[in-house]
Amino acid sequence: MPSRKSLASHHARGMHPMPPGLLSYAEAMAPPSDAELCERAVQAIWLSLDEHDLVEEQARRDLAEILEPLTALGMGERAQRLIKTLRLPDPIDASHLYWLTRRLITLVPELQATASALARQAGDRPAPLA
Repeated sequence: MPSRKSLASHHARGMHPMPPGLLSYAEAMAPPSDAELCERAVQAIWLSLDEHDLVEEQARRDLAEILEPLTALGMGERAQRLIKTLRLPDPIDASHLYWLTRRLITLVPELQATASALARQAGDRPAPLA
């Protein structure tokens, strides 16, 4: 059985869980919207922080992969710095880990606001974010 972490990262990478008979093939294979990307990034950040995964190189790389599409949403240089720091090899310096944790925590409200704004623009009802 997959772990909670692997399920979260699988879901966060844009794969929709498909309940039998509820979604058409086209809906299940549609790429996530920008609002969904923001929501998934928020969920992945909280999961990483909750489970103290930032000390693990692979977990940081997975989070960097989730954050990468956000560079196209006007988060450019800040997102690039986060991604670059997330991709540092083990062992990560304590000062980098501290900086990374603080920046991720401050990014969450911005991602939530962006997700809400994008959902409103698309005419969707914004889903509650973690």
